[in-house]
Amino acid sequence: MRKAPIHAILALSLGLGLAATALGDMPRHVDAKPNASFNEYVPGASRLEGRLLAPCCWDASRQTLDIHGSPIANELRTEIRRRLKAGETPDAGEADLVRRYTTKILAVPPDNPLPQMGTFLTVAFLAAGALATRMVLRWRKKAPGVPGAPVPATAAGAPHDEWDDRLDAELEERD
Repeated sequence: MRKAPIHAILALSLGLGLAATALGDMPRHVDAKPNASFNEYVPGASRLEGRLLAPCCWDASRQTLDIHGSPIANELRTEIRRRLKAGETPDAGEADLVRRYTTKILAVPPDNPLPQMGTFLTVAFLAAGALATRMVLRWRKKAPGVPGAPVPATAAGAPHDEWDDRLDAELEERD
């Protein structure tokens, strides 16, 4: 009797997974027509399409050409692939589209600090790692029970001082 809820849960999750897959394949715009030429591999096309915004969505959804399904996005994808097949470089194609549509077509504008963020985060993580390593090494030097840590002088056979003798005497009295 306990297997029935498990089977129901599995069936429900399978159904939800299939529904999500079917919904994910739907075009974003009803008027968009799928183009078979987009399935063909063109070197540099997907990189360039991922760097450019669809002109119809500059203000609203800000989707790039590689995921957008509007007619103008399909036209630009077709143009990009045609130009790349003809031997034009991706940078030249991007420069021409920026000239025609201004810098609003770029997904990451030239004055955006996002590209420098990778360098900043790398330096920050390296500094944090160095600081953590330094703290661990200092902790190991101070901790007496850690393997590799130095042994305190009193445990290494150094002579007892007056305070050690008093402590030993008080401990013996308590026993």
